[in-house]
Amino acid sequence: MKYILAVGISMMVFGAVQVSTLPQTADPREQSASAVLFVPGALTVMTRSLGTELSGERVLQAPHAAYVPTRAAELFGRQPDASSRARTLADEVQYARPHLIGLQQVTELRLQSPGDALFGGREPARTPYLDPLPLLLGELEARGLHYREVARVRNTDVEVPLRRGQEPTFDDLRLTDFDIILARSDVTVSQVRTGNYLARREVKLPRMAPVELTRGWVSVAAEVEGQRYRFVSTHLEPAPGEEGLRVQLAQAEELIGSLRGETLPVVLVGDFNSPANLGLVGAPTYRELLLAGYVDVWTRRLGGALASGGGLTLGMTAMEERLNLVLVRTPVSPAPRQLGPVLAYGVGALHERRRFGPWRTDLSGVVARLRMPVSARN
Repeated sequence: MKYILAVGISMMVFGAVQVSTLPQTADPREQSASAVLFVPGALTVMTRSLGTELSGERVLQAPHAAYVPTRAAELFGRQPDASSRARTLADEVQYARPHLIGLQQVTELRLQSPGDALFGGREPARTPYLDPLPLLLGELEARGLHYREVARVRNTDVEVPLRRGQEPTFDDLRLTDFDIILARSDVTVSQVRTGNYLARREVKLPRMAPVELTRGWVSVAAEVEGQRYRFVSTHLEPAPGEEGLRVQLAQAEELIGSLRGETLPVVLVGDFNSPANLGLVGAPTYRELLLAGYVDVWTRRLGGALASGGGLTLGMTAMEERLNLVLVRTPVSPAPRQLGPVLAYGVGALHERRRFGPWRTDLSGVVARLRMPVSARN
């Protein structure tokens, strides 16, 4: 749907625990548990946000509608090199070899030149400019890694004027956001489900009609080495303020409710925008997910440092925000917090930002290798 102006790494992998400057002694019990994860039957999943500065939400973070074309041009000019970024993402996948990948904020860009949105036109931009998914899949295929798209949902679809040149002309820039699931070629997938949340935040700018920011979820039943799981990926509304938190909580309630009757073990991944490092008191959405019976696998991971394929191991400080999560829920036990050994580490970029302290990280994803109790009904 078109919105007129009046409408619109080197890979850095984080260790599973804090890394001391002193030599670490391996725990024989953890070595034994770790060995269990590298025999057939373990499940490896990855959640990864592909979000950049250029998104519908960020473009609309302007004080007035008149500033939108210039802001769009600024963000458009700061895009990372798409091919380089695809190679970085492929590096992460090549190292982890996950069975299932949940991708959030996969943003497709389309252009219309000259544009008509500035003058009230309604013709949608259709000329492809960038679609990151084919680049990623192509890079994976070139490495002999066979993944396929098995589910997608369209979320926010915004079109705005884009200022071009010193003597400005205006194109139209259309940004369409998707959540997508990729499956490895040896994973059987069925029962594909998708949806958008009813709870949504509106962006309102002076002299501009409100724009709804749509979020969604994707889900598949996946069979991995004879065991079946319900794999779900989502992206919840950011919550920098009271309205965002209200919408985020409502979206989480919708998601929890939609999965309440699921009889398969659930693996729920995504960008939840709820800082899990703040615990139950500081992160209301995270608390609601745990109270609904989900286990945060990061809290069940094995000790010790996990080096990345590039040999880089970084410690996690107390100030880090964990917004990208892997959560599991199994219906087979009255004690839902039972979970086998877990290896988990973060993927994505490290950004130094001032927030509640000297700096924090901005992890873009998590890889987890785990074992779950599986019901005989499966």
